[in-house]
Amino acid sequence: MPNEAASQAIIRRLFDGEVQAALLSGLHGHTLRIELPPVSAGVSLNMGDLVEVTCPETMYLGVVRGRQDRTIIIGVEHALDRKTLASILQVWRRPAAQ
Repeated sequence: MPNEAASQAIIRRLFDGEVQAALLSGLHGHTLRIELPPVSAGVSLNMGDLVEVTCPETMYLGVVRGRQDRTIIIGVEHALDRKTLASILQVWRRPAAQ
């Protein structure tokens, strides 16, 4: 699993949740710590919610394991390299004749 330094992130509840800017504050093994801004845009995340966290280099898919004030603890199930993901999407979107 990648070890990204503290960076900007976007979090959203799967499958139809609103997006929320956040800060990736730590990644240790399969546990991701996200800090929400002091004034949240109203995104409600609870234990057990499935989430997508998008960072500059990696997209994480996981489940909310806990929350304390603005800190959200996420158990990471999948980590996807965004460059690799973009390459895959290009192939999928290519017309069949090519």
